[in-house]
Amino acid sequence: MTHATTAVRRRGPTTAQVVFFASVVALDFGWGMVFKTALQLTAIHEVARLEMIVSVMLMVLVRLMLDRFGTLCAYELAWGLLAAAFMPAAGGQPGFMKLVPALVQGLAFDALFSLLRRSLPLGRAYVAILCGGLLGPVAAMGVRVAMGVPWATATQVLFGISLVTSIVINGFGVYLALLVWRRIRNLQVVTMLRLP
Repeated sequence: MTHATTAVRRRGPTTAQVVFFASVVALDFGWGMVFKTALQLTAIHEVARLEMIVSVMLMVLVRLMLDRFGTLCAYELAWGLLAAAFMPAAGGQPGFMKLVPALVQGLAFDALFSLLRRSLPLGRAYVAILCGGLLGPVAAMGVRVAMGVPWATATQVLFGISLVTSIVINGFGVYLALLVWRRIRNLQVVTMLRLP
């Protein structure tokens, strides 16, 4: 009976885990809304999405806490739905078209985190975020081009620069996340929240 109860409990997240997940997504979205709005007043945002450092850090921490395939797909889709509702014109994809790159990126994140779980317990975060962090913008640009944005030289140059800067930003976000993780992973509250 105890074994069966444990098996049932492992099928889905607990209420505390759902609250934790929703709180981090809300924090990430709120941070992004404030910081992105401030950055859009400058030309920096066109080539370097600096707000993503915190977003990447939060995503990696959530995945390490709730270490199961689908965690970051859900994270990206939740963020995409919030963006579609509250910032429909942001990011270059109108409304719910934001969900296309979000889903591509989330799947890449989750697949690499899961595939490399045993061979690269912490290094997988770098591989997953750097690879997924390239696929997401490529999918987003694909959506923009499909919707009529000309694939002109200026677009290509800006896109290339943004890909390079995203590697640096994503890498730094992972570094910060692992730094925090080493300090918090043995805390009792973290142990209680972690998925088995």
